[in-house]
Amino acid sequence: MALPLTTTVFTTTVTNTSLVISSSNNLRAISVYNSTSTTGTVTGTVSLGALSSSAINVAESESYNITALESSVLDGITITAPSGCSLAVTGLS
Repeated sequence: MALPLTTTVFTTTVTNTSLVISSSNNLRAISVYNSTSTTGTVTGTVSLGALSSSAINVAESESYNITALESSVLDGITITAPSGCSLAVTGLS
């Protein structure tokens, strides 16, 4: 007998601060939506050779989505909403 699959949802609004997603949060996917005219950012921590991660801008009315592969969870992601910015964050575990 197979057990039913469950997905739990995390929601928050990040305003004038940062949110760090680590593996202990057990999130498999996140979506970041910017509802303000001030640009927010999403930054990873992994380097590929000599190339370090850099910030991805999330401008007004844009969203940015990240999904882990298979049964992996997300780790080392910083979501930053500078002064005047409000980012809606949804996470799935």
